[in-house]
Amino acid sequence: MKFLLIEDDSNKSKQIIDFLEEEYPRAKTVLRRSYQSGLKEIFTNDFDIIFLDMQLPTFDIKSGEDGYKFRKLAGVDILNEIKRKKKEAKIIIVTQFETFGEGSYYIELANLKNSLIDEFEGLYLDTVFYNAGQTSWKHDLSALINSNIPL
Repeated sequence: MKFLLIEDDSNKSKQIIDFLEEEYPRAKTVLRRSYQSGLKEIFTNDFDIIFLDMQLPTFDIKSGEDGYKFRKLAGVDILNEIKRKKKEAKIIIVTQFETFGEGSYYIELANLKNSLIDEFEGLYLDTVFYNAGQTSWKHDLSALINSNIPL
């Protein structure tokens, strides 16, 4: 089993990777930290499931750099590229926010989920709400993995 986690928050990515290693010890998890490095990995390799953050920097953040433009709906942008290039993938959004974007691009998590279900059928599996202080996200994540991958 092979997973891809696209996540820029180091604490969140560590907790998710630690959970995946504990729950699925034979799986390999690849971590990418930006929109660009995530896309490159998606189109270079195949994964059983891709765990995708919704808000990401455009490029990996290096010392003294800011990753260029912060993309408030990078997850949707990545889904659009996967769909456009007809790449087969299973995507689970893992987010710690309940709202995204701003102004005319503002959307609440529940509405975003409904939009993703309609627009990315066959790619988007579901969204897991991540909260570092709770463990319910672990149960939700494992339930989605187990129902979408033969173990």
